[in-house]
Amino acid sequence: MKQVPNYTTKIEYIEYINDYPQEFTDQLINKGICRVSENKIKFIATGVLIYKNSLVIIFPKAYKVPTEDELLKEHIQILFNVLLRYRREAKLTPEEMNLLGGENGQFNGNLFTSYSLIQDFTQNGLLMKEIKIKDSTISGHIDWSATISKKQPMISIGSVIYTDPISRKTIIDRQHQLLIIHKYCVYKSLEKYGWLFGVTSDNANLDVTELNCDINYAISFLTKELNSTFIEREINIIKMIMNFLLGIEQKDREEQIETLVTPYFQNVWEQVCSTIFNNQYKVLKKIIPKLKWEIDSPAIVQPQRPDIIMLRRRTMYILDAKYYNTYVNLPGWHDVVKQLFYAFTIFNNINSKDFRLHDKKLEKKVKEIIKVENVFLFPSEEEEPIKYVGKVNIERNQDFDDIRAYKLNTFFVMKCYIGKGNYDYINSLEEITACLNKE
Repeated sequence: MKQVPNYTTKIEYIEYINDYPQEFTDQLINKGICRVSENKIKFIATGVLIYKNSLVIIFPKAYKVPTEDELLKEHIQILFNVLLRYRREAKLTPEEMNLLGGENGQFNGNLFTSYSLIQDFTQNGLLMKEIKIKDSTISGHIDWSATISKKQPMISIGSVIYTDPISRKTIIDRQHQLLIIHKYCVYKSLEKYGWLFGVTSDNANLDVTELNCDINYAISFLTKELNSTFIEREINIIKMIMNFLLGIEQKDREEQIETLVTPYFQNVWEQVCSTIFNNQYKVLKKIIPKLKWEIDSPAIVQPQRPDIIMLRRRTMYILDAKYYNTYVNLPGWHDVVKQLFYAFTIFNNINSKDFRLHDKKLEKKVKEIIKVENVFLFPSEEEEPIKYVGKVNIERNQDFDDIRAYKLNTFFVMKCYIGKGNYDYINSLEEITACLNKE
């Protein structure tokens, strides 16, 4: 049966009337997810919250939330998958990992565990246990060893004939307890969250809607199965199922908040931009000059670390992913000067007579750079995938070129990040830059 979800949508750092129960907001405040002042609430994290089977979806800053239901579900699915990819790839603190569903085995990430079960089910189907049977009444490959040892042959004209040989056959054990428990956990996951992933229990063809044993017995059975298998997928699925069942077993689950959120969406934004602009930092970091301290100290000197660097023909682009709503806030002195200084020092370094790289092909390519383009990348609710919106510099300054500001449609750029959309952001940036340089 398809469960109709109860959910509301919010945008990070927008103030709303606080009509939530105090036990809900108290937990959010303790987790650093929201701020409450008098009768107003402001969410300071992005993602999905679940409380008493209701969902709160918090979209990033400067986001256009659609009103049409099916389109809104797509936006929620994209945000969810973006956070899951970020969860897999980023180096997270234990606190942030806990907010993003928790580590495997903590049994506090029912949403994340359900997602994992649904994802595996849609890709690989149910776990299947096989039974090997041997009998003279079935068709299959003849088991000559069993036939010779258990059957009496006939001798005919000097030939040995077995009239009822034993055959062997492998069939699926559709009543195996592991398969039944797997079906149940997938069914319950789809019933509760399937709409979020575009698949429901209605179209999954599952014939198990109730668990045929108590949870303690199921956990004991699964533990034995886990200890007796060496198949990687079985091991992973059994662990997921155990996580799912133990999550159900937790007391007062209805009063607890499940979270798939991060208060650091600026890191997500940087990772999204880094991916779609094919960040070459790992290759090009050798061209970034180092600080030269003359001091008696064993301290480690932190290097310059631009967000994103890429080479395109004879131009180097230094991109800074800024998670700002530009109508509310703009990068200040520190961000602007840092970005200008990156471009200035890197360009001076590669044009220095002492500049050398071990990779001669890369050195030749870098030496051909004639211009450095400095760019800020902001999230946007505007329709265009990428749009030039302005520039910044320091007044009465002749030594540094402008930093150009671009807005990226947040939904579409996230869609491209998880492979659900296709747009050549790099080529578009080049084309817009070329047009601006001609003016």
